[in-house]
Amino acid sequence: MLLVHSYHKDVSAVAAHLKWPEVKVQAAVNYAAAFPEEINEAMAENEATDFEALRRMLPQAAEFVPKQAAKDRNAQTSSR
Repeated sequence: MLLVHSYHKDVSAVAAHLKWPEVKVQAAVNYAAAFPEEINEAMAENEATDFEALRRMLPQAAEFVPKQAAKDRNAQTSSR
């Protein structure tokens, strides 16, 4: 549902992004509408999980930092 929300609930755009049929995305949207408690719980659990918790579950996990975020972080560090 995070992707659906990021595309302002545009099912066609999400389907194009995922290269899925629109009906598959719509089915996910319908499921989320039918079971909002389950979706909200899963989203809260996702937000509560940091990289260290993920690494404990998946030791081979590698942290990915987008180039822009790394540049911003380096600029903040050098300006101190």
